[in-house]
Amino acid sequence: MRALGPLRLPHPPARLCALAALALLMHGCANSPAAPSSASTSTANGSANLQFCADEINKYRASVGRAPLTRSSALESFAGEAVQHDHTAGVPHLFFRNTNGGGVAMAETELLRWKNYAVRDVIKEGLAGMWAAGPNGEHYGILTGPYTEVGCGVFVDGSTVSVAQDFR
Repeated sequence: MRALGPLRLPHPPARLCALAALALLMHGCANSPAAPSSASTSTANGSANLQFCADEINKYRASVGRAPLTRSSALESFAGEAVQHDHTAGVPHLFFRNTNGGGVAMAETELLRWKNYAVRDVIKEGLAGMWAAGPNGEHYGILTGPYTEVGCGVFVDGSTVSVAQDFR
């Protein structure tokens, strides 16, 4: 196999256009996804994100004939507190273990400290990864478990997102 030499563009204007296109492409990649402003350091438990989280879990459950989970405000409250605690500590499931599920949760999955992702992308990609582990995976067993309720919690700190899903 022969190595190719440097790209030679025939005309200076063509070279300039190619460089401009490359610069725009690199600029666009550097800014995607957009990082939230520092003012977004918060518990990002907007109802739409929590509903999206429950809906995504229920899509996976439906694909294997499991009944949908209903949202629980008690579980959402616990998940919101747990995800903020675990995000700050940098230790998954720490709050769940220390509080024995807060007296409301029987199981938990968690997506901790995803940097430069939108909340819904963390939920989608994180759940997809858990599901991909299949029946032998710990999280798959929780997602398809004998639960009837779910509560999600989201925490955003600058450009870093964490999501917890608690079940009973």
